[in-house]
Amino acid sequence: MDITTRELQFFGQYAKVHRPMLNEINAVLAEYRLFNSQWTILKLLFQDGDMTPAEIATKQQVEKPSVTKILQRLEELTYIEVRPGEDRREKWIRLTESGHTVCHDIMGKLDALYKVFLKGVPAENIEIATAVLTHIQENLK
Repeated sequence: MDITTRELQFFGQYAKVHRPMLNEINAVLAEYRLFNSQWTILKLLFQDGDMTPAEIATKQQVEKPSVTKILQRLEELTYIEVRPGEDRREKWIRLTESGHTVCHDIMGKLDALYKVFLKGVPAENIEIATAVLTHIQENLK
């Protein structure tokens, strides 16, 4: 099956918005000395609660060594704390009070930014785009 012009346009357009959008998001996160990769882990902990580094790696679809490095940085920033599990080899990661505060602040700022990104886009188009990207993500697994 050959890729159609419409499909090429879709992926081309995605590529055109991905990097500039990430740059805008990283500009907001810079105030908190964070990058998007760190923010996604903080947001995950905020939304889902305490978890192990292995669980974070699985949910983020990244390698455990990458998660370990990010967690070390988040701990240095005092946004997370590591506590031992029942098995001494197991570690549990949770947000600190400052981590919760930062998450609230960032979510407010990103909410405003996302509204700018989506200005004039009808709700049904957002739903369709979300479904398409979700389907692509499932195909990648």
